[in-house]
Amino acid sequence: MEPVEVRDMLYILGVCEERSFSRAAEKYYISQPALSKIVKRVEGNLGAQIFDRSSVPLKVTPEGEVFVDYFRKMQEIHLEIEGYCDELRRHRKCDLNIGAPSFFCTYVLPPLINAFKMEYPGIAIKMIESNDSDLCKFLKAGMVDLGFSVEPTMPSNFKSFVLQKENIILAVPSSLAINRELLSYAIGYEDICSGRFLMPEIPGVQMEWFAKENFLFLKRGNDMHRRGLKICRDAGFEPNIVMEMDQLLSACYLAGAGSGITFIRASIPYYIGPSEELVFYKINHPDTTRNLSVYYRDEECTALQKLFIEHLKNTPMPG
Repeated sequence: MEPVEVRDMLYILGVCEERSFSRAAEKYYISQPALSKIVKRVEGNLGAQIFDRSSVPLKVTPEGEVFVDYFRKMQEIHLEIEGYCDELRRHRKCDLNIGAPSFFCTYVLPPLINAFKMEYPGIAIKMIESNDSDLCKFLKAGMVDLGFSVEPTMPSNFKSFVLQKENIILAVPSSLAINRELLSYAIGYEDICSGRFLMPEIPGVQMEWFAKENFLFLKRGNDMHRRGLKICRDAGFEPNIVMEMDQLLSACYLAGAGSGITFIRASIPYYIGPSEELVFYKINHPDTTRNLSVYYRDEECTALQKLFIEHLKNTPMPG
């Protein structure tokens, strides 16, 4: 017996579904005589009649039911193989596109990606710098597969999980006189990197102590902008914002140059190293903790994306 071609199985399943040679021929854009000839050839090859042509509408014979059931199973396997091959082709091009703010693309993601690629060599991963607004557009358009964001108002149709709790601290230019009054409140590099500064016995500053100082903020629409305003307003003052930045790292470096005080994520000192130009303080306010989440489109999540998500969940990160 010769093997039945996948295309011929598809034609037979079509005739079975339509219960008509003519309708099946229209569905598959083939002439009815040609379709009938294909079915007869398969029946001859199998040594059994699949369809009872004397019946109107067309019926499947008892022997035919067995073959049709096998054909359906084989078609499912064929579709699975096609899907797997498509995924392999995608992986050979660019397997994973990740959207994240500049800070993550510069410091956080490279070691995570390198560790993943050591486990799965040959994988191509691309990082795309994006703010929260762009990230939402990129995810919707399928331009990125995964996105990192602290924005709590991302659309609910995206699947997400909290990667870590992120803490916010105050970065103050060391040249400011107020630091001399707050020596007992300054938190050191080691305490920040180890997370010890979060312990209850480590005191935090009151924001009203900085009411007369200049501030560097991220631009409006950014989560850190909203939090910074709320923290200051809850302390009873409107911050004197002398400059608004696109990126948190820019604000941090300008603060080190003496341009003003800024709010930063507590993981920044871990990545940029100790600084003599900045003094860091813990802040007594509930909004200094936020969720860093990973967003993705669940209906299009590939096996590779799931592996990378598990890699993220199992890799500790400074925060």
